[in-house]
Amino acid sequence: MLEPMPNVFPALVLCSAAALTCAAPSAGSRNESVLEREVPPLDLESLLRAHPERFGDVLERADEHRLKIELAVVDDSGDAPRLARSSLDFGPEYFYPASSVKTCAVVTALMDVRLLEEVAMGTHVLDPRDDAGVTRDAALRYLPLFDGEEVYDRDPSHLAGGTVTIAHDVAKVLLVSDNPAYNRLFEFSGPDRIREVMRGAGLASTRIVHRMSEFRSPEEQLRLPAIDVLGQDGEALVRIPERMESAPDDNAHLSGIVFGRAHVSGSTRREGPMDFTRKNYMSLEDLMLMNVAILAPDVEVPGCAPFELHSDDRALVEERMASTPSASEDPRYDGDKYSDDYSKFLAPGLWKLRAKDEIEIRDKVGRAYGFSITNSAVVDRVTGRRFFLAATLYTNANDVVGDGVYEYERADRFMADLGEVVGRAVLGE
Repeated sequence: MLEPMPNVFPALVLCSAAALTCAAPSAGSRNESVLEREVPPLDLESLLRAHPERFGDVLERADEHRLKIELAVVDDSGDAPRLARSSLDFGPEYFYPASSVKTCAVVTALMDVRLLEEVAMGTHVLDPRDDAGVTRDAALRYLPLFDGEEVYDRDPSHLAGGTVTIAHDVAKVLLVSDNPAYNRLFEFSGPDRIREVMRGAGLASTRIVHRMSEFRSPEEQLRLPAIDVLGQDGEALVRIPERMESAPDDNAHLSGIVFGRAHVSGSTRREGPMDFTRKNYMSLEDLMLMNVAILAPDVEVPGCAPFELHSDDRALVEERMASTPSASEDPRYDGDKYSDDYSKFLAPGLWKLRAKDEIEIRDKVGRAYGFSITNSAVVDRVTGRRFFLAATLYTNANDVVGDGVYEYERADRFMADLGEVVGRAVLGE
C-alpha cells in the first residue's frame, strides 16, 4: 500500500470543512423570509378536516399520534422558484425518523468519495491518468471491527462484478432501504462528517449517530472500521483508517424523548418507557428541506444551501429515488416481493389522480417503533407542477415500544389519503 495512507481521512475532513461552512440564518428568520414573499400557503388543517371520513380519527387524537406534516409547493411564477410553505405540528417534538434519514449518509458518502479522490491525487497516491481511481464505482474492502466480523468485500447483489461500491450501496438504500448498505455508507463517512455536511447546508437539527438494525452500545456505534479503496488489481489504493468519532449532543432538549408504558429490548420486555435520548433525529422540516437541497437546487430557500453534489451524483440520486425496485437492473428485485409502491407511501393516493407515467415520486420513507415517515418530492410531468411533502404518524395502540405490534396498516391508509388529498389540491384533477 502506498503511503501516507493513515492521514487521508483527516485530510479529507479538513479540506471539506472550509468548502461546506456557511453562515445560515436561524430557522425563525428562514420562515420570516418566506412570509415576506407573501406566497399563499395551503391550509393543511382545513384541508384535512374537510375529509372527516379519512382523517377525522387521526385529528381527534393528533397529539397522541404525534402528527406532523410539512408541505412546500414550488412557485415558479416569479423570476426565481420559491416555496409556499405550510405545516401541521401536534404532540411532542420528538419522533423517531427511522430510515428516512438514510439519505443523509447517501449524500455525504457521494460527496466524500470525490473529496477522497482529490486528496489522493494531491498526495500523489493516484496517477491522474489512472482510470481505476477513487470513484463511487471503486471496489471497497471493509475490515473487521467487532468480534465475529470478517472482511467484507463481496456483494452478490452487484451483478457488475460482485464488488462493494458506494454507487451500488446508494442504489440499495434508495430502492429498498437496505440496512447493511446504509450501515456501510454510515461507516464510510462517519457521523461527525454527516453532521458537518447536513449542518453546512443549514439543516441544524441533524443528529445521525447509529447504524440500523445493528444493536450496539452508543460508544460502539461511534467506532468505525478501516476501509480500503481498491484498484483494478485488488490492491489498496487508499485506506481510511479505523477511527472513533466524537460523542455529539443528544436529544435531551426535545420533548417526548421518553415514551411507552413498557418496551422490548432484544427479546426482553421491561416495564417502563424507552429512552430515545441517544437515538437518531432530524426535524421534519429539515428532512423536507434536505430533499429540496438535493432535488431542486434551483429553488431559493433562505437559510439553506444546495449540497455540493457533482451533477452525475445528483442525477444518480434522482434516478434511484424515482425508480421502483422491479425496474432496477442492478441490483434486481422480485416485483412480487417489492411492489411499485414499496417505499412510496403517497403513491397509492397520487396514482388515483394521475397515471403512473404522468407523475414522478421521489420518496425516502422510514418505519420503526410505531412511527411511519414519508419524505417525498412530487412532480406532475404533464403540467410541471411540483411539491415537497413530509409527514410522520405514530400508531402504537398498546403503548409498548419495540414489540413489533403497531397499526401500520392505519398509517398506510393515512399516507395514501394524504397523497391523494394534497395532490388534488396542488396539482388539480
